[in-house]
Amino acid sequence: MTTFFSVSSLSEMAALEVHRLYKLRVDVFVHEQATPYAEIDDIDAEPTTKHMLAWRRGDGPTQLVGTARIYPDVVDGQDVTQLGRFVVADSDRGTGLAQELMFQTQRLAFETYPGRDVHLSAQSELTGYYAKYGFEPTGEQYDDSGVPHQPMMLSAGALSEIVTARR
Repeated sequence: MTTFFSVSSLSEMAALEVHRLYKLRVDVFVHEQATPYAEIDDIDAEPTTKHMLAWRRGDGPTQLVGTARIYPDVVDGQDVTQLGRFVVADSDRGTGLAQELMFQTQRLAFETYPGRDVHLSAQSELTGYYAKYGFEPTGEQYDDSGVPHQPMMLSAGALSEIVTARR
């Protein structure tokens, strides 16, 4: 099996790719995590939103096994790169795919929006997970559709170190 990554805006994707993107996110965020919230939002379709897609090619059809998105945003008056909708299919958890997906997404943020901190809103129980990738809690926890979330930030300097260390 081969894993490869692609980057697209929603308008650049074929209909089946969009279907697979939304199916994976709804399967995990809405069904698996039993969180009844509007998974599909207008941010997905913004021309400045980039979707990192992790694909697995094997004997059968190519499958989407992970995804994340980045887009420019403003947090507390500061221009940042927002990272979100980070998800790996249940079948591919524990394989190292999540680590590679995160690195590829961080690299994309570094190259697309240089010099910007990266912000994300982590489910509070996952703050330790995102801390492994250099993110630090910032601000107060808040409720999003009944799920506590913690804002987290990865500084532009730390992002530069992460990306250049792997080049």
